[in-house]
Amino acid sequence: MRRLPPLKAIAAFEAAARHESVTKAAIELNVSHSAISQQIKILEHHFNQKLFQKKGSGIELTPKARNFLKDVTESLDIIAVASQNLTSSNVLNRISVNSTPTFSVQWLVPRIADFQRAFPNVEVKTEISTTDVLSKAYEQSDLIIRRYPMKKSGMECVRILDDVSVAVAAPRLFEEESLESPSDLLNFKLLHTKSRISAWPNWFRKAGIVTSQTLAGQVFDHIFLSLASARSGAGICLCPRVFVEDDIRDGRLINVFAENVIIGSGFYALYDKKSRGVNNIERLIRWLMSENIADVPASQDIEWELYS
Repeated sequence: MRRLPPLKAIAAFEAAARHESVTKAAIELNVSHSAISQQIKILEHHFNQKLFQKKGSGIELTPKARNFLKDVTESLDIIAVASQNLTSSNVLNRISVNSTPTFSVQWLVPRIADFQRAFPNVEVKTEISTTDVLSKAYEQSDLIIRRYPMKKSGMECVRILDDVSVAVAAPRLFEEESLESPSDLLNFKLLHTKSRISAWPNWFRKAGIVTSQTLAGQVFDHIFLSLASARSGAGICLCPRVFVEDDIRDGRLINVFAENVIIGSGFYALYDKKSRGVNNIERLIRWLMSENIADVPASQDIEWELYS
């Protein structure tokens, strides 16, 4: 159970502090001057300290109360927004999208910004899941995006994006040593992602090179962290090409041995076709799919090990 101060007193405190006037606070809250003063006294008694001090003909906050006001203001703003959302008639124009951190940072958020510029009346809220696993905690999301086909009773799953993993590194990594064949990468630091720990062995296998299933190198919790390390010149990262297209185009990263790739089944979106907001959900899906028009890979070409 939360231990909260009297909320009526909090409202009086915030108004008086914002206006630096008990009289103006009373007018705003449509109560008497004495009612505001009484609520402030209740709050001061609750905290066992003064919250205001005299300043000429008005009042001002004590230093501790000024810090308290910042948190109170933010909290009341959150309640105000939540209340507006609860009663808003535009509830069908809001879409919550749940995805993993790397997908959200590297690909989703920039495209959602473009989508909202095209459809300013549709509000898109991004939510983060730290794993690929579906959980009941995310069942309230309107759209769930994962790196594999999802099955959930009564819901629709559609493929929205290619998943072709490539090896990338900062150009300066190869300034003193050139690359002749894929096996040369074993002389450099390989960057791994915990959830795709078999990715590098699979990549080398596709190049006709047999390696251990446990190659040396730093292991990161998320792909976006290994990408940041690769950009700094710390090693070579294996990641979906769609995450690094801008980096490759702008020269921050180079795609080494670009012909050697790991093909995944794709990125998929799961949603409820019976949702009241399905029209906007499907509008967003079409927008995201338009960013990556490609054929679904044949089943024999998919490296399923990447998803184990």
